[in-house]
Amino acid sequence: MNKIILKGRLTNNVNVKYAENDNHTALAMWNMAVDDRSWKEEGSYHTDYIPCFAIGKTAEIAGANLCKGKEVLLYGKMQSGSYTNKDGKKIYTLQMRVEEIEFCGKKSESRMPYEEEFMNMPDYPDDELPFR
Repeated sequence: MNKIILKGRLTNNVNVKYAENDNHTALAMWNMAVDDRSWKEEGSYHTDYIPCFAIGKTAEIAGANLCKGKEVLLYGKMQSGSYTNKDGKKIYTLQMRVEEIEFCGKKSESRMPYEEEFMNMPDYPDDELPFR
């Protein structure tokens, strides 16, 4: 079984790209800083930096709602891969494929850089409401 749960903070803003296919599928990539509470180094916990990616609707949600410093809980699986670098050496990769995102922390801790307040709803007398 390949299941992973990570809780941490984004170390960079989410990078979203769209495939050049009929569906224009979204691909989002970012890195997470995750503290390892079982391993202390020089008075502080060891931090792992985990590359993460999401595809499709999850990628769109990540791109619209996550930014550097945001604390999140991620559910997904580890995915391995490889590529050949410019020197002809094969490089192996391991990253998290994110399937679900839960938001943590206080909303005020890391506002999106472009986030605006919700528009104010007008005050209607109770008898003028279109529904009850």
